[in-house]
Amino acid sequence: MIYISDGSYKDDLKEYNEQILEKYGVSSSSAEREIMCMADSGNTVACKLYADLIFYKKIMRKNFYRDAFDLYMKAAGITVGELGWDCSGKAYPLSFWMIGYYLVNYRRESALANCEKIDVLEDMSLEERYSIALELAIATVDNIDASGAINLIGRVLFEVSENPELFEKLKGSIVQNVTKHDFSSIGIKIAAITTPEECAAAADKFFVKAAEEGYVYACNNLAVREAEHIIRLMSETDSTSLVASDSEKKAELENAILDYICFLKLAADRYEPYAANRLGLFYRTGEIKSGDKTYTFKEYTDHALAKNYFKKATVCPDENSGWAFLNLIKYFYNDYMNDIDLLNEHMDYIKALNPEAYDIAIEL
Repeated sequence: MIYISDGSYKDDLKEYNEQILEKYGVSSSSAEREIMCMADSGNTVACKLYADLIFYKKIMRKNFYRDAFDLYMKAAGITVGELGWDCSGKAYPLSFWMIGYYLVNYRRESALANCEKIDVLEDMSLEERYSIALELAIATVDNIDASGAINLIGRVLFEVSENPELFEKLKGSIVQNVTKHDFSSIGIKIAAITTPEECAAAADKFFVKAAEEGYVYACNNLAVREAEHIIRLMSETDSTSLVASDSEKKAELENAILDYICFLKLAADRYEPYAANRLGLFYRTGEIKSGDKTYTFKEYTDHALAKNYFKKATVCPDENSGWAFLNLIKYFYNDYMNDIDLLNEHMDYIKALNPEAYDIAIEL
């Protein structure tokens, strides 16, 4: 199946900008109501935004994720019948990416791991889901430079590379859709993918590109992998001899630490709570963790930067922000000594955001 957009979404985007964005802004209640009405009229951009409002639970529904999926399919011009998936071409390309996200995560990861039943996806094999998700992500990138879709291409390739049996089943599809595809618009060229190792290497190119464009989850994933790299280097060689005698290993370690900082910083400076809290911890303690192992690099500590990133982790709160509030109290307790109201306020935030962190906080 070829997933295409006939370009009519550009007129839909113009209508949305003129009739809603310029009049009501982005997040007002009036804007949300107008998006719903415009979606009912068939505007693909409004339909995708309506789906987003449901997916992120800005609008109440009994079946959030199933209802959002139906709207993403409508916005993508995709239907599923006896002959399989069909695309009309009247599509807003960002909807392709979101459907690909569903295909990869449904019953597996994220909020979709335990969501309500979605009939279209329920009986699909993992092979089918990956294959279509890859095509949809590529179709998105062909129309719009969307960092999330670039990351999704990388994710599919990486996860397939880790499963030799799945790789063999999908190798033909990957060769056809990736190695023979022109990705010059995003500055990526894939020479060949004949082995799982080459598939993983190709995935890295897409991950790095998505991170460079500011997709925070790509940044976080790359930071996690750099942490694994750092721990592996430290585990393989005694740290004393590494610093004293092995200049090549030392340089590799230093570069890995700088990459770790860089990837976290890209996400943290966009107020992503996980990255900001993790970077704050690194600047406060010098610790890098992976699995059950931890190594400390005191030369990188900077308490002012640590506090700054802990605070950034609380700006757009999620459960990781609970850990950031805890770390502010734990490591900068003097700030609370003469301000019991601030302490109580932050404890209330921790309790609401992260009960696990709250249990630790009340023991401090």
